[in-house]
Amino acid sequence: MAGIYGFVAEFNPFHLGHKLFIDKIKTKYHPDVLIAVMSGNYVQRGDFAVMNKWKRAQIAVEYGVDLVIELPFAYAVEPAELFATGAIRLLNSIGIDHLVFGTEDDVDFIDLVTKINDSKIDFIQDYTQNYASNLNDQYATEGIDLVGKPNKLLGLSYAKSIVDNHYDILVDTILRKGNDFSSSEIRKRLSKQSDLSVDKLVPKETSDQLNDDQLVSWDTFYKFLEYNILTSSTNELQLIYQMVEGLENKFKKDILTSKTFEEFLFNIKSKRYTRSRLKRLSVYTLLNVKDEEINEVYQHPYLRILAFNKVGQTYLNNVKKNLDLPLITKVGKAENDLMSLELKVDSLIEMTNGIQQNYGVIPFMKGANQC
Repeated sequence: MAGIYGFVAEFNPFHLGHKLFIDKIKTKYHPDVLIAVMSGNYVQRGDFAVMNKWKRAQIAVEYGVDLVIELPFAYAVEPAELFATGAIRLLNSIGIDHLVFGTEDDVDFIDLVTKINDSKIDFIQDYTQNYASNLNDQYATEGIDLVGKPNKLLGLSYAKSIVDNHYDILVDTILRKGNDFSSSEIRKRLSKQSDLSVDKLVPKETSDQLNDDQLVSWDTFYKFLEYNILTSSTNELQLIYQMVEGLENKFKKDILTSKTFEEFLFNIKSKRYTRSRLKRLSVYTLLNVKDEEINEVYQHPYLRILAFNKVGQTYLNNVKKNLDLPLITKVGKAENDLMSLELKVDSLIEMTNGIQQNYGVIPFMKGANQC
């Protein structure tokens, strides 16, 4: 079977812009199978998904995706390069031959990455600014404009993963025009920072679930973070993944004078670290994530199925015997070790909403069951 298309998403939450993106893929490229790798209950910028992974995956399948695979926490809550590395590794393993993504600039990403690799950009960290700004400046010297273009940056990261790992995947793009459907705007409205409704921005299924769900945010978990920091020694905090350069001391100091998470972020912020970088570190600290737990997932990745339709099911049946990674459709005792980090981080979500996220939960199949 040819025409196996894949893309990477967070669907946080699934909105009408995502539906339009899926429709454009099908109209422009006519895929035989469309596969999405989707972040689980935590997302890249160090936040909590506003809807749990099962509901988001179900809605994606209802609106045209054939198969949804979970991007594990170890990759999902990472900067662009590592986020992309994990996502493309899983998509390559499941057998896609085309990657498609949205971008602000329609360029040949594979050619661009090849030129970057050939030019051997000598990245030198300027400690008067954060890594992201520094990287943008470095790329600018090669005539590559990434400022204010997060989708282009991710696309470049996806293409780099394909080139560097010699994956047999072609790259296709959908040009993004404007930002009528913004996930961040929807989340802003949901958090009551705006009086505007989200009803015209999301499909009915998303709206219904958002109305039914208990929305979680840093407001929900800040006290837990505060407790973890206050009751841990600096030596213990040093063991947290990505806790570097004395940040454990700053965390200990500034948590004492910060009444809210936003205030804490403001207090620990500096030119050296982006807001997203510090939010991710806060997630690691909240969940007590260690280096070895992240590395274990990197060394032993897996394919966790969240949802599919009949096309996706047929495709899985055809390829499952030839997969180079373990395929997980149901979590039991045998999967405890392989998914230990995911089970750990999802337990906090389960404590909050009372909905089991792993044990005994089976993938949603369109027309066969409900999440």
